[in-house]
Amino acid sequence: MSRYKSEQTAYNPLKKKSVPLWRLDTNTVTVTHFDSDTQTEKSKTYHTDFIRYHLHYSDSKYPDRLRRLVNEGKIVQYLDDMERRVSDAISRQVELWKQTDGCYQKAVLSGDAEKMLGLENCFVYMAKEIIFECMVYI
Repeated sequence: MSRYKSEQTAYNPLKKKSVPLWRLDTNTVTVTHFDSDTQTEKSKTYHTDFIRYHLHYSDSKYPDRLRRLVNEGKIVQYLDDMERRVSDAISRQVELWKQTDGCYQKAVLSGDAEKMLGLENCFVYMAKEIIFECMVYI
């Protein structure tokens, strides 16, 4: 279990000990933040495959970057931004293929919803293969 903890800590009266302000668990793909002002702990778990792949890749290749992001409290912003950018890139590429692919256009004209859906799924997987190499495994 790869867990990154911020160097900064705060006293948590419920646990009766000091806890890190930020924690990242790369196995559960969860970021936990302890807010010392409100004395509450909030967790955010990411569910997209590309965030999980990116964290596992970064954990093995660039652990110092993850440590720095956790220490600076910027890990959620970083992962949210990556999630948005990768999702947008996949969507843009799929839309481009839908507009230019002859088979997809024929399926649209004939109203073949099953064929359209099958092609869209194929486009998503093809886009992921290309985009993951450029944006996720970095």
